Amino acid sequence: MIKPTMLAAAALFTLPGLGCALTPPFKNAGPSVSREGVQVAVMRQRCDQVAEPDDYGWDLITAELEVQIRNTTPAQLTVHRDAFRLLGQDGSALRTQTWGAADPVTIEAGTSGTFHLRYMARGGPECTREMVLDVDDGLTLSGSPVKIAGVKFVPSRV
Repeated sequence: MIKPTMLAAAALFTLPGLGCALTPPFKNAGPSVSREGVQVAVMRQRCDQVAEPDDYGWDLITAELEVQIRNTTPAQLTVHRDAFRLLGQDGSALRTQTWGAADPVTIEAGTSGTFHLRYMARGGPECTREMVLDVDDGLTLSGSPVKIAGVKFVPSRV
């Protein structure tokens, strides 16, 4: 049986997420495709930027991305989500803050997979400017890294 305190805690963690739906990026360059045929795309996102009145340029940025990877190869693809970086035009390279990102995920041959990545930083990228999801060495086929260009997108227009 679930205790009432657990239900209350679950409600508290659920309520802040209401109305915080992910939406397609304002601008999206589309999926990046490797020589092997692996595709990476930012399907939906949410980017929040909170201005710090006392520290200009030190805004709190929170970005959540829904990433889809299609594996059109005949081999199993391994995804190392902790290697994915969010690059800003200012040269920043944010590491994911996603719970469990250090655990590899596999995508079978001929299938696709979707997962979320969360990034957070003070200063750095801006929600109204272009960002790049850099795969780095986050994808491997048979133990070899898959080289693929970063996915360019602009989260929001406001």
